[in-house]
Amino acid sequence: MTNKQLFLQFFKFGLFTFGGGYAMIPMMSRVFVYDKKMIDEHTMTDYIAISQIAPGMIAINMANVIGRHLNGKRGSFIAVSGVALPSFLIISLIAALIPNILDIPIVVKAVQGIVIAVIVLLSITVINLLKYLKQYWYLVIYALLVSLAVFFFQVPIVVVILSAVFFGSIHAWLLSRKEVPHV
Repeated sequence: MTNKQLFLQFFKFGLFTFGGGYAMIPMMSRVFVYDKKMIDEHTMTDYIAISQIAPGMIAINMANVIGRHLNGKRGSFIAVSGVALPSFLIISLIAALIPNILDIPIVVKAVQGIVIAVIVLLSITVINLLKYLKQYWYLVIYALLVSLAVFFFQVPIVVVILSAVFFGSIHAWLLSRKEVPHV
């Protein structure tokens, strides 16, 4: 993929995807994994995980790792520029027109439609990621329990993070013990 094609592809992701990076993941997967077969499924899953834990916006992080994978450091810069430019242009335009734009009924209807589309795209992403969690079903249960604890009992996020570190460390230790043969 040339740098021009890479820029245009990420520009399209940025221009036509509403809802942020999570909404872009299914489209990025479709293009780079299934259509063009430039990245395998497991690598894409790793890139999604890396993009989630790295600081910053997931769309930028995904563009960074995919661009670097495909065309090195220059590809990373080009992909990040492509995905960020539409948001910059659209936000600049909206900021200039904001007093008038919220009064237009079609804009209100469009935003309502966008919300539905974002929910569908996020659901697809969750379903795709869940197939990798079958062997770690207990992590899904932990995530659900933590979500319920935060929502219903207002458990502080610090407690959630510390418990994740604690249980994650135990999980990693147990996995490392399984992989190392005992003599």
